[in-house]
Amino acid sequence: MNETQSTVRGTVITDPTTRRVGDDQVFSFRVASNTRYQDRATGEWKTGGTLYFSANCWGRLGQRAAGTLCKGDGIIIHGRLLTNEYEKDGRLLRDLEMRVTALGPDLSRMDVTVRRATSDESAPATGGDHGEGPAEGPGEPPDPEEVMRLGSQDDDGSEPAQDRPVEFAEVARV
Repeated sequence: MNETQSTVRGTVITDPTTRRVGDDQVFSFRVASNTRYQDRATGEWKTGGTLYFSANCWGRLGQRAAGTLCKGDGIIIHGRLLTNEYEKDGRLLRDLEMRVTALGPDLSRMDVTVRRATSDESAPATGGDHGEGPAEGPGEPPDPEEVMRLGSQDDDGSEPAQDRPVEFAEVARV
């Protein structure tokens, strides 16, 4: 089978949702990714065409990502690209999907708080087509010394568009 793996830098453009599909849980959102380039003649930054697609995080990745992303967040995602075909009103339609295997914040666009996974949480993914890992729950709360603050600037050197901190780690929800 020919699988196209890709890494994309983009923006979350919908409010993420979590839903059940059979026995699995999937965390989904839409992504927009466009190219930015500097016009050689004028020196000004321009935006190229935009790629839109659905991103689906299955299993442990979906559990960890749920509650950490918001509409407007800059992300970098990696996964398998698929084209889904379906019929609507007698017309054949196609839609692009990424089955996400890795996901992270775009540090050039936001400040992020990171918590390192415990040894149980960092175990390699096993089984299943979706890359879900073992079913154990979240680890112990992080040691304050393990939490660090990261940040950067946009490509053009300006301050990040979003300056709110984001906890981008597994969080125990009540």
